[in-house]
Formats: sequence, structure tokens, C-alpha cells
Amino acid sequence: MNLREFRRILRQTLFLPIFLLLILAALFLWEIHRSSQNFQALDRSEQITQQISLIEKLIIDQETGLRGYQLTRKPEMLDPYHQAANQIPQLFTQLSNTLADPHVNRPNQRQRLAVLRDRYQMWLGFAESTIANHSGDLADPVLNARGKLMMDDLRSSFASMFDAEARVRKKRLDDVLHFHREEFVTILSGSLLVGLFLGLFTRYRLTNVSKTYNAALEQLRLRSDELYENQQRFKTTLESIGDAVIACDTEGRIQFMNVIAQNLTGWTGAEAMGQPLQDVFYIVNEETHEIAENPVEKVRRLKHVIGLANHTALISRQGKQYIIDDSAAPIRNAEGDMTGIVLVFRDVTEQKRTAAALVAGEKLAVAGRLAASIAHEIHNPLDSVANLLFLLATEDEPTKRAEYLQLAQQELGRTMQISRTMLSLYREPKAPILIDLKELIEGVLLLLDRRLAQQSQRIERDFSEPLIVEGFPAELRQVFTNIIVNAIEAAGQNGRIRIRIQQSPAEELRAAGALVEISDSGSGVPESITHSLFQPFFTTKGEQGTGLGLWVSMGIVQKHGGMIQITNGSSEDEYPGAHARIYLPTHTLASAARRSTAHVADHGSAT
Repeated sequence: MNLREFRRILRQTLFLPIFLLLILAALFLWEIHRSSQNFQALDRSEQITQQISLIEKLIIDQETGLRGYQLTRKPEMLDPYHQAANQIPQLFTQLSNTLADPHVNRPNQRQRLAVLRDRYQMWLGFAESTIANHSGDLADPVLNARGKLMMDDLRSSFASMFDAEARVRKKRLDDVLHFHREEFVTILSGSLLVGLFLGLFTRYRLTNVSKTYNAALEQLRLRSDELYENQQRFKTTLESIGDAVIACDTEGRIQFMNVIAQNLTGWTGAEAMGQPLQDVFYIVNEETHEIAENPVEKVRRLKHVIGLANHTALISRQGKQYIIDDSAAPIRNAEGDMTGIVLVFRDVTEQKRTAAALVAGEKLAVAGRLAASIAHEIHNPLDSVANLLFLLATEDEPTKRAEYLQLAQQELGRTMQISRTMLSLYREPKAPILIDLKELIEGVLLLLDRRLAQQSQRIERDFSEPLIVEGFPAELRQVFTNIIVNAIEAAGQNGRIRIRIQQSPAEELRAAGALVEISDSGSGVPESITHSLFQPFFTTKGEQGTGLGLWVSMGIVQKHGGMIQITNGSSEDEYPGAHARIYLPTHTLASAARRSTAHVADHGSAT
């Protein structure tokens, strides 16, 4: 499967479920809309019934007031009559408007309302004439019969409207119940269909990916075997070389010495590291013992491979003399610029020395350490890129997606910087800048968000105000990523982590700066290994760790003029696990000229 096909599968795997979920969401919204319409129709029916009931109540109040007036001939008995008379016309208008609403659509009810209004007007005329006729009396059978007949007509109209509205309400209620059943069946069926399709689709794709993965594993196995054979061939080649090698930078300071060179010069690699070449590689004329020209100066002047002069003798640190020959050559980068100088020489007085195996072993050891360092240091930014891709997969907002893409690009750039730095082929191009530690740590937590979610861990942030220091943001992000990842692994499932940032006042041996404390709820660091935490290649994780994280982190922090301290909390503490305290001065000691690979020799890592 090529990259294009793999990307197509990823797009299908990402967008097809989203498309199906959007369809299912649209179905849910449509069902909700229909349900809302049915409930609105039921509410309108209730509203109409209430309006009819209110009109009926007020007309009955009018009739009661009229009869009270007929019995007592007291004007105050007509108060309910007049109060109702003021409200009824407005209520008739409201009910008429409600029935005329296009959403209601009650033409028959509007006709019944018109009949009711007419009958009310007739009764109202009767009532007014009764009030105006002071001789009117309840004992008048004709008058009573007339009033009763009109009122019976009104009650009949009300009953007719109530019955009609009750039938409508019952139908609406039946529609709602039927719709609920239909909605349940629709949602259940749609969910089952989408789930079944996604399950089958995922199974099909996983099968394809599994086949591709197995094929890739087989191909990797073949390549691994081929690489192993090449390594063995390379190892055999190195073992057959009996030359001494010294590598310098362009200023003539030693960066590397193999074992044979150390044996011949009498200097160890650690002692010679960073020393001027002429102090370690002290060469004279064999016959005159005059000091020979420094090969570095000659290569820098001629800019090509040179051979040492005849009768060149190397005087070791212990005063022993070796007759040597061979060459010095410039080291160039891809652009052709000279980045260093390499010396290759051999002791021609002892041609049969069998030190090639030592040379090969040392070179392979250095290569292995470099490879392990690079692999460890680029793991965190690559893991961050994976987190960002996860966030991209679940984010639909364009601005957020652009932000995540920019962060991923920064992490990839940081990976390139780490690899260049670890191989000692890169110089810091920029001076330190002002860094907001709060913003930097929040960025690290964002990139580790998925890992925290998978572990169900909770982060307690004890910082609110920005805290500014000078430094190199990519390197400090590397430090906090290493230590926070250690805290995540120590806290375990459902663990808790606290990150506290505070000002650090100036002390006798320490300038003012910032103190970052990262604590976890794990079991802490055993007392027996606390002294080994910062030693090179020390790890408590077996095959899962490289033992480089804290070593690199300590080197970066010391480069900035700071310090890292790791202790354990007390059993009564809310965070009884490890407490990592990182002090950074406000004004850093780091500069572009200082290499980020410079570490104190006895520092290492526990990761």
C-alpha cells in the first residue's frame, strides 16, 4: 500500500463516519422538529379551551350580577356584570385571532364563535333592557323564560365549542403518542443501521490495515536483516582499521578522539574534549624536534585534504614518542561549508598493532549513544504531533485546526533542532528571548492532552499570572515535556498532578527567577536510586526507557543557569509522590554560542 492509498483510507475512515453521524443528527433534528410541532398544536388547543372557559365564566358572572340586581335592585350588585362586560369583547377578539391563526386552522370553531358572539349580543341586549326597566322583576314568567332561553343557547354554544376542541385535543394527543412511538423506532433503527455500517466498515478497513501492517512488518524484518548485515560489514571494516582519529571544530578544539588516538596522545576523551588540538596532538619533527605546523591551521588555510610532513613524531602526554603519518581533511556539510576537521593518523613504528577492534567498538558505542539520544529526544515532539493529529480529527472549527497545524509544525521543527543539536552539527542561531512560563507549560499540557485523558488524570494548575524569564523556548519546552511525562507515568491511572509556578527571590548564591514545581500522586522515588537520577543511561523502566531524559533536561537547565531538584513528598501530603523543582533565573546565562549538548559529566536520566 502506497502513501496515497493510505491517505485515502484515512480520509474515508475519518469523513465517512462523520457524514453518517451528520445524517443521523439531521434525522434526530427532523424528529425533534415534528415533536415540537405536535406539542405546539396541543398547547394551542389547551390555549383555546382556556379562552373559551374564561369567556363562559365571565358571562356567568354577568348573569349572576343581573339576577342579583333583579332581586335587590341594588346597583352594586351589577359590579360583576360591568367588570365582565369590559373584558368579554377583548376576549372574543383574542379567541377570534387565535382561531384565525394559520397554524390553528379552525374554520368550524370560528363559525361556532360567531354564533356564540351573536347569541351573547342578544342576551346582552336583553340584560341591558332589563336593567333599564326598573319595573323588571324575577316574578315575570315571560321575562324569565326569555332570559333562560337565551342563556341556554349560550350554554349550548359553549358546549359545542368545548366538545369540538376536546375532539381536536384528543386527536393531537393521539398524534403525539403515535409520534413518540414512531420517533423511538426511527431513532433506534437509524442508530442500529449506522452502528452496524460503521462496525462493518471499520472491520473491513482494519482487516486491510492489518494485512498491510503484516506486509510492512515482513518488509521491515527483511530490511532489519539487511541493516544488520551492513552493520556487521561496517563493524568488520572498522575493526580492520588501525588508525587513530581526532575530530575538531573549525576553531581547532577537539570534539572526538577514538581509543587509539587517546592511547597515542595520552589524553582521555573526556580530558581532551574542548581542548585546543595543539595541546593534545603535540607533533614535532622527528629529527630536529622542532614543532610542526598545526594540521588544523593548514587545512583551514588550504581547505582540502593534506598529508602530514615526513618524519612527523607525536609526543604523548607522558613523553612517549610515536612516529606517525597520514592526513587531515575538512568536514563539510550538505552546503559545502567547512564545519570541522578530522585527523586520521597511525603509529608507523608499530605496524602490527591490533587495535582496530577497539576503534570499531568505540565508534559503534558513540554511534549507539547518539542514536539512543536522538530516538529518545524526538519521541516527545513526535508524540505531541500525534496528539495534535488526534485533536485535528475531532475539531471542526477552522481557527482551531489552523492552530493545531501550526503547533504540529513547531514540534516537527523542534525535532529537527534536537537531531541537529545531538549530532553536534548545529549552532544556536538566535539569542535568548523572553518566555512566558505559564503560556509555555499550557502549550505542553495541550500537546499531552490525549495522554492525560487516556490515563484519566487530573491536572491542578497553581498559576494565574504570567511569569517571564529569558531562554530558548524549544529547549525549555523539551525540559517540561520530559518531566511532565515522567509525572504522568508515575501518577498512573486516575492519578493527579500539580504544577505550581512562583517567583523565586534572590538568594546569596542564586539570582532572582522562577521556580516551577511539578508534583504527582505516585509512590515517589526510592531513596536507593535518588543519587543516580541524573547519571547517564540510568533508567528504572527497563526496555521502555533510555536513561537520557533527565540528563538532557539537566544540561539544558544548567545551560540557562538553573537547577533541577527531585524529592519525595510526605505521606500526609496531598501529593505524596515525586516533587520536581526547576529553578530558572530571570536573566539566563545561556547564549547562542553555548551548545545545548553541554552537560555536566556526572548528570544523567531516570527516564
